Amino acid sequence: MNNNVRLAGFFVVSLVVWFASGFLTFPKSAEDLQLPSAPLTVVQVTQYSEQFFRPKLSLRAHTESNRTVNVLAQVAGQVSKILVEEGASVTKGDAICQINAEDRYLRLDQAKANLEQSDIAYRGAVKLKTGGYQSDLAISQAKANLATARAGLKRAQLNVNNLQVTAPFAGIVENRPVEVGDYVVPGSLCASVIELHPIKIKALVSEHDINRIDMGSLATVTLSDGQTVSATVTYLAHEANSTTRSYRLEATASNIDRSIRSGISSRLDILIQGVSAHKIPASTVLLNDLGQTVVRVLLEGNVIESVKVSTLGEATDGIWVSGLPSDVSVITVGQNYVIDGESVDPSVTSAKAN
Repeated sequence: MNNNVRLAGFFVVSLVVWFASGFLTFPKSAEDLQLPSAPLTVVQVTQYSEQFFRPKLSLRAHTESNRTVNVLAQVAGQVSKILVEEGASVTKGDAICQINAEDRYLRLDQAKANLEQSDIAYRGAVKLKTGGYQSDLAISQAKANLATARAGLKRAQLNVNNLQVTAPFAGIVENRPVEVGDYVVPGSLCASVIELHPIKIKALVSEHDINRIDMGSLATVTLSDGQTVSATVTYLAHEANSTTRSYRLEATASNIDRSIRSGISSRLDILIQGVSAHKIPASTVLLNDLGQTVVRVLLEGNVIESVKVSTLGEATDGIWVSGLPSDVSVITVGQNYVIDGESVDPSVTSAKAN
């Protein structure tokens, strides 16, 4: 029994000494405790230089006829002929509707005869005055009669000419509401003629962008079916719409074959005033904690810094931004794994020529 107690005591003392030995060890020197430094983050850096860039402003637009004119009857009468059907092409001066002449040709002949008679009377009065047989009052009366006869002839000739309602310009008869037998009066609609060459493109521009567009600026129209045509800005409004605070813009494009119809939804891309900018990969543009677009660049000493940028436009091989220094080293690989002020191990390349 005593041997067991002694043996147990021996084991207890041994354990106490063993545990105590861990607390009695002395710390190593500061040099021995210093952890090895972490390796610098490796990033790929590409050098970019400032370039001249002309942004494109994209606007929702629609096509519209260059001119639309309601062709009206100028004399009263019954429509005797329809010379052009709806949808047909016309040239300037082509007759669309024919109005019954009734007695207008007779009135024209009568006006010619009245003019001839008044002219003879006037010449005779002048001869009589030369011989002293005619007064000034009679001469004046004969002269007035001659002027009235001339006016009557012009009026009768106009009435005859206006029997045919003609197209004011080359275009398409879009609407023709009258038929043979209809009675028209001066001001009655005979037809609507639209001009589709050139075609007009209308859009609305915000107050922020209106001063960035110049008259004569080149533009591209993309129609709803994917067709594209070149256009030129021909009108910029000077007064904004009171409701939308936007300005009306018009551009014109060639449409010789009249294949582009009026009222087609389209997109109008306008080349606006050029600026200095950088074209960089889209993947290099990030969002900071404030929701601002930034690009991480490499400073002297291989230190990272975020620079706020503004997006100007897109390209097939990158994105155009402003706000960067003229010559800049952009982090193109690894930008998501570094922070501002961090030192990095850069691998530098040069941007390809644009």
